[in-house]
Amino acid sequence: MLHVILLGFVKYFWRDAMARISDGDKQVLAARLSSFDTNGLEIPRLSGHTLVKYAGSLTGRDFRANAQAAPFVLHDLGLPDEKLRAWAALSVLVSLVWTPVIDVIDQYLVVISHLLVNRSLTCQC
Repeated sequence: MLHVILLGFVKYFWRDAMARISDGDKQVLAARLSSFDTNGLEIPRLSGHTLVKYAGSLTGRDFRANAQAAPFVLHDLGLPDEKLRAWAALSVLVSLVWTPVIDVIDQYLVVISHLLVNRSLTCQC
């Protein structure tokens, strides 16, 4: 999960986003990341400056946080709609893969299988 999802898809999506966003918009992004409410994610507050400036040198933990925040902080920064939809799908995938407790495994497997087979990771489940 770490190498395929976070250090794979998410890392390259983040680097792509940073390459497409103007310098002025990167300052907006850094401010959005720093003010992003992480209470429900069980992660520390985000350092927007670090996540933007050092986009090429982040850790798996940073990419996990980015994947969950990206759909909310990247809007209106010049990224194409298909990129934003891909971020939304990655965000859902990351939250499903890193579910801390799975109470009913059969139900969880049905949901994740449905999302993967139907390529509808943006659905509400």
